[in-house]
Amino acid sequence: MSAPKRSRPEKTAPKASSTSASSSASRPAGRGSRMRWARWLWAVVITVVLGALLFEFTMVWTIGVGTYMITMGELTGLWFLVAGYVLACVPPAFGLLVGTGGFWRSMTHALWIGLIYGVVGFLFLDQLAGLTV
Repeated sequence: MSAPKRSRPEKTAPKASSTSASSSASRPAGRGSRMRWARWLWAVVITVVLGALLFEFTMVWTIGVGTYMITMGELTGLWFLVAGYVLACVPPAFGLLVGTGGFWRSMTHALWIGLIYGVVGFLFLDQLAGLTV
């Protein structure tokens, strides 16, 4: 006598219903949510460290010198302006790359952020350098 064979239940596709969507929305935030926050926190740390410690002074200096050279009629000051703009774009580009993981998205957003960062840095050049009280 042979042992009776067990029959396996047939696999069926999961039913799409509105109750499954509502039950997943009521679940507490899991590991993915915490990892996303940790990733963005790390992105902010990278941006601040690169911007404030490495590129801030050089960016403001190159933009300031470039503007001075242009006002004196030296068109090579444009190269200083471009270099200052690039230095302003680097920290947000790395931060967004870490935060989003998307290369092109982080590069295009960094262009706008770098423009704002460079203009604000140049406008507050005297406060950043500690020249005014």
